[in-house]
Amino acid sequence: MNLKTFIAVLMFAQGCATVHNGRHQEVSVVTDPAGADVEVRCGRKQPPRVTPTTVRLPRSVDDCSIVLTREGFQPETVVFDPTPNRWYWANLAGPIGGGTVGATRGSDQAFVDFLIGAAIGGFGFGLDAITGAMWEFAPDRVERKLVPK
Repeated sequence: MNLKTFIAVLMFAQGCATVHNGRHQEVSVVTDPAGADVEVRCGRKQPPRVTPTTVRLPRSVDDCSIVLTREGFQPETVVFDPTPNRWYWANLAGPIGGGTVGATRGSDQAFVDFLIGAAIGGFGFGLDAITGAMWEFAPDRVERKLVPK
């Protein structure tokens, strides 16, 4: 593979979490009994929903939770914990690939190839951070048995 082809492939592969996961995460919400109101407290205000439902959480926010309420039952808050997404780390392919291509070419160009790969990988890390796609919320499915008052 020549260097130009390699760089083109790397450029399209960067921002891996953004490409694979997008800017939002869908989370299924189920309660027992069904029919609980779901209030999403995550970024912009969202229309109220009733369980069973699926909520769409923007990955770019710091604090994210949902509140489950139903008449005759105690309200429950579910807080989502953001962790780095595994696809985020795929952006390391840029500097690793650049170094590998440079080393296999066996020339003084190895360091330059590594720097090109690092710049492309840095772009991917930045893109994933800006879009919020670098984060994945846990839990990815909410199932709760509501407690009567």
